[in-house]
Amino acid sequence: MSQIARRYYERGVAAIKTTDYQTAVEQLQAAVDLAPTFGSARIAFAVALARFGDCPRAAGVLRAGLGRAQSATTAAALLATLGDVLTLGGDFFGAEEAFKQAGATPGFEVRAAAGLARVYGKLSRPVDAIAQLKLASSRSARGV
Repeated sequence: MSQIARRYYERGVAAIKTTDYQTAVEQLQAAVDLAPTFGSARIAFAVALARFGDCPRAAGVLRAGLGRAQSATTAAALLATLGDVLTLGGDFFGAEEAFKQAGATPGFEVRAAAGLARVYGKLSRPVDAIAQLKLASSRSARGV
């Protein structure tokens, strides 16, 4: 990855921290354009878009990255973030699928279970939400 892409990424992340989402979107778009396989930049770009209010575009950015993911961990991070974005955008069934796929990757079980708990809460499935919270809690306590 180029140093230029990294600089755009760093500027974009800094802009997210200051809630300057317009600047974040511009900087992170540049980073992704320069380095399409830069997973962290793609995730940050999607987060900036979602916080800017464009969940459909954020989901598209993440889906496009799945085919470019250079590792299972990057793919799982993209999927977990996709679940978050879809939840925010109201696509609870799409979010459920994204979290389930992310949770199949070691190290993402807790994040996926927590995401599923939020989804099930939104879908008025309290028994499933509680089960996922218990799962997340037990795995987190064990360090899984």
